[in-house]
Amino acid sequence: MSKRTICWIALLLSLACNFLFPQPKPANAPSLATLKPNSSEALPSTPEVDSTPAFTIVRIHAQDGDLLTQLAAEAQKAKARNQTPFVEFDATWCPPCVAINASLKAKDPVTLKAFAGVYVVRADVDEWGWGDGTNFKFSGIPIYYKLNGNGKPTGATIDGDAWGDNVPENFAPALDAFFHAR
Repeated sequence: MSKRTICWIALLLSLACNFLFPQPKPANAPSLATLKPNSSEALPSTPEVDSTPAFTIVRIHAQDGDLLTQLAAEAQKAKARNQTPFVEFDATWCPPCVAINASLKAKDPVTLKAFAGVYVVRADVDEWGWGDGTNFKFSGIPIYYKLNGNGKPTGATIDGDAWGDNVPENFAPALDAFFHAR
């Protein structure tokens, strides 16, 4: 037999074994059918959503409704989790946004401390635009707005100009002070 034939047979056997003898799914694993785009439950590899007991990050999408309605719904979820709601306008190409995400993913202690007790609703400016002109006005990202219990901005904001280089030692203390200001 040729090597090519052996490879095809091995591939087919592998697929047949996976089909006939599937691996059991853990009892507490979420079903793919139950996940929603802005759900706070997600598979660990999903970059859109991160949820831990200490903080929650969700992403909203314009296709799911208007901004203020979605923020109101997310603020209610934050209240149920006893977390403070914020909206973050960001983008995948934004260097400070990438640095903050990488720091969260790496579980950097100062960044985790900054985000403790926070519920962040992320909105990508490439999808939502650069503010709605009334409630959210900005020219740079990332920008965070503190929300009240109804999902409306309180007037408190912080943006990437609040720190120097995009390293946890710079942005985490600034975000910590903003997120936990009384």
